[in-house]
Amino acid sequence: MKKTIILLAAVFAAHLVSIAQNTRVGFTAGVSMSNYKITADNLSIKGDTKAGITFGVLVDAPLSDHLSLQPALNFIQKGLNNTNDLGGGVTEKSKSTINLIEVPVNFLYNSNGKGGNFFVGAGPSLGFGISGNSRTTYSDGTPEESSKIKFGNTIDDDLKGLDLGANLLAGYCLKGGFMFSVNYNLGLSNLVPKPEGNEKMKSHYIGIKLGWMLAGDQKKKKD
Repeated sequence: MKKTIILLAAVFAAHLVSIAQNTRVGFTAGVSMSNYKITADNLSIKGDTKAGITFGVLVDAPLSDHLSLQPALNFIQKGLNNTNDLGGGVTEKSKSTINLIEVPVNFLYNSNGKGGNFFVGAGPSLGFGISGNSRTTYSDGTPEESSKIKFGNTIDDDLKGLDLGANLLAGYCLKGGFMFSVNYNLGLSNLVPKPEGNEKMKSHYIGIKLGWMLAGDQKKKKD
């Protein structure tokens, strides 16, 4: 029995060493197209999509020949644009920008083709709000209004600081390391800090990224 346990432990340790040797690090940068949806009773409000920037670092750890675990640490800009007709020919335009640190953990399937690697996967993500601002302008010359977005869980705050999401990811990585990817992130958290009824506010965005995977210490596979 002891010999069996020792053998299993040795196999497991060898597997961990193999994963560590084949782990790759990558860097990404691109654009995000985000929006927020607000619902209350039978009312649903959705602003115009807002473009932002995103960049980060990822680690790809193989679990088998075609499966890998890929956590990442990203900076991402979310937000929304909104235009309201106030009547009398006056238009109100508001723009909100929200900066977050996001940690997605994706489980990927990898094709590992001869010319490159097509990958697709999904996983959870957690966003941490770090800063934000809101700006409103009026077409009739009324002075511009601006304010910082406050994160927290009280009635005096604008948004909750944590945003749990579900992430879908697909892309292609050339053998040399150049990578292209697209992801869709659906926010699952209600970001209203202190709802007085059934008010809900949720985020979603599409990320389009270019990246570079470092070579690492990958073992050569037989064709």
